[in-house]
Amino acid sequence: MILDAHTHLFPPEVSGRREAFFQGEADFRLLYEDPRARLVGAAELVAYLDENGIDGACSFAFPWRHPDTARLCNDYCLASAKDFPGRILPFACVNPLLGAAALREAERCLAAGARGVGEIATYGDGLGPKVRAALSPLAALCREAGVPLLLHTNEAVGHSYPGKSAMELSQVYDLVAEHPETCWVLAHWGGGLFVYYLLRKEADEVLRNCWFDTAAGPFLYKPEAYRRFFDIAGPKRLVFGSDYPLLGLPRYRRDAEQAGLSEDEKRRLFGENLNELLGCARRGAAHPEREERV
Repeated sequence: MILDAHTHLFPPEVSGRREAFFQGEADFRLLYEDPRARLVGAAELVAYLDENGIDGACSFAFPWRHPDTARLCNDYCLASAKDFPGRILPFACVNPLLGAAALREAERCLAAGARGVGEIATYGDGLGPKVRAALSPLAALCREAGVPLLLHTNEAVGHSYPGKSAMELSQVYDLVAEHPETCWVLAHWGGGLFVYYLLRKEADEVLRNCWFDTAAGPFLYKPEAYRRFFDIAGPKRLVFGSDYPLLGLPRYRRDAEQAGLSEDEKRRLFGENLNELLGCARRGAAHPEREERV
């Protein structure tokens, strides 16, 4: 089984004329003004899945500031899931800074079959107190609904790139600590937060319901990051996310091979961990054990 935790898809209204959606959407313009930044629809996404032998993919569009655009894209993801059952696993993508409107939209999508909420991102606003307060109702909703919340995170140091927020790991940690029963998927390796499972006190408990996806990892980390992750955080917390169409499965397979992962570790990374997460989230917080090392 191969599952992808992090893919993007857009309805033809957006992919066909992206420039029409730049007004009032500074983050979308930042990431997609360059025409080389691909926008794909459901058929293209499923073609990618078929070509690479991927069974299913969590999919979402963008955290729009305009509620009508958010609804348009969420409806497209939900409809695509019906068109390609089991292949597209729709997530409700909302901007937490819309407040009650974001919460209502997430509730609507979950009632219609969304499998999670995310990717939640506030690129230009970072993850300061205002954003963390706005995220609180969504985190509570995910806990109550038994679904994961996929949160954009990024490393606080290193090279700059479009979409890299002004974000400190302490802010991610504090947010998770405020909602310990929510199942969190921290995108882009959690910005390196997994290193803190090495702390003697507190971190194991605070981060007990955190998973980390690999989205955009080949642009960010050396292949040996896989080995370091498994040695520090254990085999159950890392899930393959491609960030397709930015990257696809072959690039991640190559890095996993270079890292010297075992066949069991690769099975967990590329499918088993996400399958368990999606199942156990609905049964309540999962608490993967750090002590179980491969």
